[in-house]
Amino acid sequence: MAMPASKLEFELEDPLENIVLERVAKLETNVEHIKSDVAELKTDVRRMNDKIDSVDQRLTSKIDSVLQAVADLKVGRAFDRVWWFLMSGALLGVMARAFKWL
Repeated sequence: MAMPASKLEFELEDPLENIVLERVAKLETNVEHIKSDVAELKTDVRRMNDKIDSVDQRLTSKIDSVLQAVADLKVGRAFDRVWWFLMSGALLGVMARAFKWL
């Protein structure tokens, strides 16, 4: 259905239509502000990801060094046990000779 041009112009001048257009314009400006805020949040999240990655790398290297130190400590403890076993054997040997058990 075709409408005459004068009828279309009259409908655009409707006060309700003007209110709706003003509200849509306000919504569009608010949407632009929301878009800019979201863009800022995205950059902040990217920076936080970079910081978290760097902290993760440092923490991982520290944990690896601690694990290596614990492994070295376990090996050292094994050597200590062998050393104490040998010392105890030597002491028992000296005691056996002193008491003329051997």
